Amino acid sequence: MFSFLTTFAVGLASGMPIAFALGLCGLVYLLVQDAMPATLASQLFSALSTPSLLAIPFFILAAEVMSRTGATNRLIHFIDVLIRHTRGGLPVVAVFATVMFSSISGSSVATAAAVGTILIPEMVKRGYDRTFSVGLIASAGGLGILLPPSVPLVIYGIVTETSIARLFTAGAIVGIILTALLTVVAYGYSRASGVPPQPKASSRERLAAFKSAFGVLMSPVIVLGGIYSGYFTPMEAAAISSVYAIFLALCYGVSVKGLLPILTSSAKMSSIIMMILAGAQLFGYAITSERIPHVLFDGIMAMNLSSTEFLVGVMLLFFLIGMALEVISVILITMPILMPMIMGFDIDPVFFGMLLILNMEIAVITPPIGLNLFAISAISKVPVMRVFKGCLPFVLLLFLMLVFMTFVPQVQDMFRLL
Repeated sequence: MFSFLTTFAVGLASGMPIAFALGLCGLVYLLVQDAMPATLASQLFSALSTPSLLAIPFFILAAEVMSRTGATNRLIHFIDVLIRHTRGGLPVVAVFATVMFSSISGSSVATAAAVGTILIPEMVKRGYDRTFSVGLIASAGGLGILLPPSVPLVIYGIVTETSIARLFTAGAIVGIILTALLTVVAYGYSRASGVPPQPKASSRERLAAFKSAFGVLMSPVIVLGGIYSGYFTPMEAAAISSVYAIFLALCYGVSVKGLLPILTSSAKMSSIIMMILAGAQLFGYAITSERIPHVLFDGIMAMNLSSTEFLVGVMLLFFLIGMALEVISVILITMPILMPMIMGFDIDPVFFGMLLILNMEIAVITPPIGLNLFAISAISKVPVMRVFKGCLPFVLLLFLMLVFMTFVPQVQDMFRLL
């Protein structure tokens, strides 16, 4: 056990990509145990043979096509012409735009980068404080890993064998509540800033913006509506979303040749995630063979903790791990160990998934590895710590919501009904 855990720790400390660190850890374990070569092949194959994994490359492709063919601009312009005449309208536009793009992308970094590239310069131009602007976009971008079709939720569902449809429903509920809270905070700050509203858009301008953005607005309606109505599964929805995104791109004047770089980029992103999944399978095989989950489970159960005390401890663990690893790696490393304990404490896996994702939303806007901080810093040329300063009010908001869900038992009961 010591050899493969040491290998994993050294790999991470040396800056090795997480996929290789996980895979090398499992490979060292197989070599130490003198396992048959076929074991390596079977573990790698089983990691990538799950049909549910098809959702990941399709959702990534749909997000890439939408973000790189002008769909984001159309969406933001439509929301802006609707509410720009209200005081504090643009920050509210930023929140709504991240919500809409989150329902397309399934990624927090992609959402923050796509929306931030357009809205941060515009918010500064209209007179909003730059620190507030970058903090708002970085924080609201976290909705990308919560709202359907969240890629981390798909992976969580596969790893824990939890219904992805239930996870999407829970993510939508929590995401709507969080959106409302972010909107209130953004609106209140904007009102206090004294930035004057923009001229009200004419009916003709609104109609033109609606026609321009109609195709983009229909994407979440088709995908999520199809899932919740039962017409197709999340995996089928992913395929439909990518086909629809390509159809829109062609309608917007993008040539087939122009789609090739987008296909290449999405293939690269998908392959990275698949490599992480394959490495995690080897890592999971090693820790399961060594009965690490069972030993930890017996030790924790012997402490006579309540389910709430257990959740508090795990949330602290997630917060610390999330400061160094991104959400997919956290899920793949921790859930094979934690799942027996979750079942032992009779904690609903969908409820636990929401707590995990909320914790990771805090992690993506928290140093030292907060991915949204670096993404927004790169596109806005604002130092990372200044971006974090702008995120602080929203970090507090997410923390309070996490505490509320953890300590109010009725919340978990609600998720059991989904």
